Amino acid sequence: MGSINAEQDTSWREILAREHVLKILVLALGVWLHATNSMLTATTMPSAAKEVGGLNLISWTFALYLVGSIIAGASSSLLVMRNGLRGTMVGSALVYALGCATCALAPSMPVILVGRVLQGLGGGCLVATVYVSQDRFFPNRFMPRIVACLSVVWMLATLCGPTIGGAFSTWGVWRYAYWAFAGQALFFVIAVRMLLEPTSTRSDIRKDTIPVVRLALLAAAILMISLAGARFDPVRSAMMAGTGILLLLVFVHRDWHASTGRMLPRESRNFSHPLANGVSMVLLLSLCIMSLIVYGPLILIEIHDFTPFTAGLVVMLESLAWGVAALVFSGTKRGREPFLIRCGSALVLAGLVLTAVVIPSGPLWALVIVVQISGGGFGMMWGFVIRRIVVAAHKEEKDRAAALIPFTQQTGFALGAALSGLIANGLGVGESVPAESLETAAFWLFAAFVPCAICGNIAAWRFVGRHMPAGMGVPRN
Repeated sequence: MGSINAEQDTSWREILAREHVLKILVLALGVWLHATNSMLTATTMPSAAKEVGGLNLISWTFALYLVGSIIAGASSSLLVMRNGLRGTMVGSALVYALGCATCALAPSMPVILVGRVLQGLGGGCLVATVYVSQDRFFPNRFMPRIVACLSVVWMLATLCGPTIGGAFSTWGVWRYAYWAFAGQALFFVIAVRMLLEPTSTRSDIRKDTIPVVRLALLAAAILMISLAGARFDPVRSAMMAGTGILLLLVFVHRDWHASTGRMLPRESRNFSHPLANGVSMVLLLSLCIMSLIVYGPLILIEIHDFTPFTAGLVVMLESLAWGVAALVFSGTKRGREPFLIRCGSALVLAGLVLTAVVIPSGPLWALVIVVQISGGGFGMMWGFVIRRIVVAAHKEEKDRAAALIPFTQQTGFALGAALSGLIANGLGVGESVPAESLETAAFWLFAAFVPCAICGNIAAWRFVGRHMPAGMGVPRN
């Protein structure tokens, strides 16, 4: 039981047994609430802006949700220590529901922004507690299969979120979309109370201080990074991105050396430890896949004459490939995990290179294939990456390690989106879209991230090549 390879494999029949499947459904609902709502805004905010004004603030509805989500993810392990896992999940869902209700009742765009912050805080904490729950409620050997199930939920949420929002907006009742998700959040609270047993006793709960200063540093960092590429100015954007990255490094440094209220595992700063290499890999590879999401539709529409609907479907193929690969490879034997992680990280790099080559000029059949390679690479290794990071952590650091995974992933997404904005705008893709500038940007939006992907691959090889230190790697179950 002390190592990954010593554990027996598991089957879908065991995973879907009655005592497990209801818990998985609860966790799936938590992922659904966060993932769907993050996409819902894309199709509801135009209608909202027409009704309440504030069209110039639409970009903030995304940025503030992201800030709230990352802050909540970073602090979720402390909240679990203070309130227990179930208490944190219930509180997160209530904050999320309050955010939905605020958006539904909002008389103006600034009030919607308040609701989006609350939604981000609640949704980000929900996802982080889902990662913690996988280690608390199930044997560690279940994790790849459970992650595969949750990846499919995320994939469906990516497909359904804009559709749901678009349907409510088309019917002229965009506010009802937020009421619908508020209701689902309240249902989630009931499900948690009924189906998830307590995992903490009073003696386990510690009243650590919430690190307000560090969280403020983190919020400022993510805001700076998110807004750096929104409106390009060579000096201002570079200074904002640099300041954001500096503030993020200050946050990490302060947290590593904190005596109380620490949010990050101590092993995350030791690059001779597998955990630090695994987290680095997640950050770098997550950063590399955002260009397609942010600028893929624009490139397909303007260069290749796709309709907006068709362009959206092509970009969604990345999420589809992630979910399908997660399912297909979830039953891989323990001894093949290192190969699968190395292969998956290599596919992320290969997909990035091939997309840079193919997306400026086609052919279109190749484009449809290459956009799926990076997503498939992530999907085939993701469950095993999560499991190995949690197993690598000291038994007292497992909650921090589990919560660190979505925090790192979201931070990578924020960095990738900001950097892709800087690259595109720096190459002349602004409010007008000159064809020549867009063709050049279509290459560099992917090629510029190749060095990051190479570093991510190096981290992946070190991650699976490191043996678990003595006393580590003991699963909770």
